[in-house]
Amino acid sequence: MPRIDLPEEKTSGHLTLLRESRALTSREYNVLTFEERLAIVRRASGRQKYDLLIEAHDAHEMVPRLAAQEIYLLVRELGAEDCVDLLAMVSTEQLTTFFDLDFWEDAILQTKPALEWLVLLLETGEQNVMQTVWEMDFELLVVMLQKFVSIRRGLESLTDEDALAEGGLERIYDVEYPDSESAKIVAYFLDIIFRHDRDFYLHMMEAVRWEQTVELEEAAYQSRNGRLQDRGFPDPFTALKLFAYLDPSTYDPAREKKIPAEPAEADTDAPGFFLVARSHDLLAEILGSGLEADECWELAYLLNKMMIADRADVGDAAQVEAKMEEVYRYLNIGLEYFCGADTEKAFQTFRSAYFQNLFRIGLSLTLELQKRARQITRSAIGAFLDGPYRAFVDALNQRRPRLFEGVEQSDRGGARPFANRHDLQLAEEWLAQLDVQRRLFSEHFGFRLSSPEDIDLTGCTPESGEDLTLSEIFLTALANRIMGREFMPAPFPASELTELHRRVAQEGEMHPDLRRDTIGWLEELEPGGSHFAEHCLAIWDQEFCALQPADLDPRYVGGMILRIAE
Repeated sequence: MPRIDLPEEKTSGHLTLLRESRALTSREYNVLTFEERLAIVRRASGRQKYDLLIEAHDAHEMVPRLAAQEIYLLVRELGAEDCVDLLAMVSTEQLTTFFDLDFWEDAILQTKPALEWLVLLLETGEQNVMQTVWEMDFELLVVMLQKFVSIRRGLESLTDEDALAEGGLERIYDVEYPDSESAKIVAYFLDIIFRHDRDFYLHMMEAVRWEQTVELEEAAYQSRNGRLQDRGFPDPFTALKLFAYLDPSTYDPAREKKIPAEPAEADTDAPGFFLVARSHDLLAEILGSGLEADECWELAYLLNKMMIADRADVGDAAQVEAKMEEVYRYLNIGLEYFCGADTEKAFQTFRSAYFQNLFRIGLSLTLELQKRARQITRSAIGAFLDGPYRAFVDALNQRRPRLFEGVEQSDRGGARPFANRHDLQLAEEWLAQLDVQRRLFSEHFGFRLSSPEDIDLTGCTPESGEDLTLSEIFLTALANRIMGREFMPAPFPASELTELHRRVAQEGEMHPDLRRDTIGWLEELEPGGSHFAEHCLAIWDQEFCALQPADLDPRYVGGMILRIAE
C-alpha cells in the first residue's frame, strides 16, 4: 500500500475547510468520500496512482470516472501487461481511446498493436470481451478483423457436404489466418463471440467477408480522427497553427471572454496527469491555487495539440512531462508579459484569456528575438561573431528559440528554453550589444568587412577568413593604429610584436590609459560600444599582455591577425 496523505482542504457545500495533513491507512483512505479519494488519485502519478485505484473498494466506479488519456498514460508508463486488472475496469469508451491512439499510422491500421491490445482484452475475461465488441465502433472492429482473417466460405458452406466432411469449417466460416501467432489469439476471440452472441457473430463475419477493406478502413480512420479531435488531438496540419506568430503588441487579453472548455468525455472528471509537471514563476502561484475543471480540460487540449504538432508520443510519460513543461514556460512568459509581477492581474488574465493565445504570445516573444538574431546572422558581422555571441545567436536560431546559458554565467556553454520575462530581457540586452557591434563596423570604422572567403590570409595566423572573429579584426586594426598606421585590419607584422607589447602592456595587463581611451572612444562612437571594447581588451589581457616579451611566439599570440611570413 503506498503512502496516502490526507488533503489539507475539504470541500463542504460552498465552504473549503482546512485540516491537518497526515498519512492515512488503507482503511482510513476508503472511509474518505468518493470525491476526496478521486482527487487524491488525480494528483498521484505512476505506480502510486495505480495502487490507489486498486486499493479503492469501489475501483470499478472510480476508474470510469478518470479521463481516458489519464489511464492510457498510466498503462503505458507501467506496462499494459501489468495493468490487466485495471484494464478490466475501464469503459469501452476509454478502451476505444486507447485503440485510437495506438492502432493507426498514416491512416493504416497496424496489426502489431492491434494484436497486443486484443491479447490484453482477452485476459480481462469473456464478459469484458463481449461488452467491448457490443459497444465499440463496429467499423473499427471489422477493419481490425480483416487484418487477421480471410473468409473463403461462409453461410453457404452449411449446405456444402464436402466442406462439412473435410472438417474445414470453423464456427460456420472457412477462415484462413496470416500466421500461427495471430491464429490462436484471433480464433479464441471469434470463439468467444460465437458462443455468447450468435447473431452478432454472423453479422460481424459477413461484414468482414464482404465489406471493402480500403473504404471501410478510411471510414474507421475518419471516425477515429473525430473522436480524437473531441479530446483535443487535432490533425497534424491543424496542430501546427499553435506555433503561428501572434503579435504581442496588438493582442489584448483583457478583451477576451472565453467560453469554458467542454469536457471531452461525459460523466468524467477533468484530467490531472499534466499536473505532475512543475511550473515556475508567476504561473506557479496560479496553478498552486487550484484549477477549475474547464481549465484542466483546456490545458489538456493545449498539451495534446502541442504533442501532435511535435509528433511526441502521447503515451510516453517523460515526453508528456517535457511537453507540459514547455507549455507552462510559454504560458508563464505570456502572463508575465501582460501582468508583470501583478498576481491579481495574472489571475484575471488566466481566467479570461484562452490558454492557446497566451501560449502563442509567449512563443511569439521568443520568435521576435529569433528574427533579430537572424538579421544579425545575415548582416556583415554575422560570419565573424566571437564565440559567446555566436553561441547566443545559434541558440536563438534553433527551431524553437533557446537561451544561451553564457548570458548568465560566462563559464556556461549550453542552451536552455526560455522560461520567463527575465530571460527575454537578458536576450534583448545581448541582441542590443550585437546591434552596437554591427553599427560600429558598418557605420563608424573606416573599413568594410569582406566575405570570409574573399579574405586572403596567406602566410598569416589565423590561416583562413572563416576563422576570423570581430575581436581579432578590431584588435588588429587597433594594433596598427597604436603603431602609427591607419586603423585597418591589415595583418599585423609578427616582427613588431615586441614593440607593440611594450606600448600596450604594463605589469601583465593592458596599460590603464590605453584601456580607458579605447573604451571611451568606442562609447563615443556608438552608445554601448564600451561593452564590445571591454570584451576585446579582455582577450588582449589574457592572450597578449599577460605574456612576457620573450614568450611572444606568433603561433601562440591570440586576438590578432599576424603576418608571419613577409
